[in-house]
Amino acid sequence: MILLKIIFACVICIILSIIVSEFNPEFKLYFTVIFGIIVLVILFDEISIKVTELKNLIYYYNIDFENFNTLLKIVLIAYVCDFISLICKDLKYESIGKKIELAGKFVILIYSFDILKQFIDEIFILFNG
Repeated sequence: MILLKIIFACVICIILSIIVSEFNPEFKLYFTVIFGIIVLVILFDEISIKVTELKNLIYYYNIDFENFNTLLKIVLIAYVCDFISLICKDLKYESIGKKIELAGKFVILIYSFDILKQFIDEIFILFNG
C-alpha cells in the first residue's frame, strides 16, 4: 500500500512537471523537491507506527531503550543526509551535497562511539560481574 501511494504521487508529479515545464522549465526542479518531500512524509508516517510498536516491545521485554534510540538516530541521519545530498545534486550543487554526506558520516561516527561504549561496558560486566 505504501508503494502504491508513492507511485501515485510520482505519476501525478511527473504529469504536472511535464505540463508546467512547457511554460517554465525551472518548475521541473520544484516538482522534484516537492515529490521528495511527499515521499518522506508518506514514509515517516508509516515508519512512526512501526517504531511505536518496536518501542512497546522493548518496554515489554525490559531492554535498554538507549541502544535502540541511538540506532534509530543513526539510521535517520543516514537517510536525511542522503535525501539532502540528492536535492543538492538536483540543484546542481553537488559539492555541497558531498559535504552534507561527509558531515552525516561524521555524526554517525560520533553516535557509533556511544554504542561501542555501551557494548564494552556490557562485555566488562559479563566477564567481571
